[in-house]
Amino acid sequence: MNTKNNFIGERVTTLRLAKGISEYSLSKNIGKCNNYINKVSSGAITPTIPTLSLICDFFGITLSQFFQDESTYVSPVASQIASRLPALNEEQLESLLAIIRAMESGAKPTQETKKKVRHTGKSNKL
Repeated sequence: MNTKNNFIGERVTTLRLAKGISEYSLSKNIGKCNNYINKVSSGAITPTIPTLSLICDFFGITLSQFFQDESTYVSPVASQIASRLPALNEEQLESLLAIIRAMESGAKPTQETKKKVRHTGKSNKL
């Protein structure tokens, strides 16, 4: 198995397991035979660009994101949030940061934080 096949197979497996999808299910969802993803994951075959594009579409990522280093990967949702940050004022950004910190610590945002988010300027949807 060469390095390219190994990377693609491992990446497909990582994405598939993160979503809780079987090899069989992914194969069927992209219109391939039952054991297609098994062959990709094992490095026995390399998907074509159009097929890899179907796999990426299934997982909601771009081809570029598929090949990104895991340490620099940004999910599509995180990208959407980041693209909206410039529209927020400083008070809204502080409120958002407080919510993120609460989520990281496992705590739920307080009523005060929720009120602050609701009352910080315009209604900016994230």
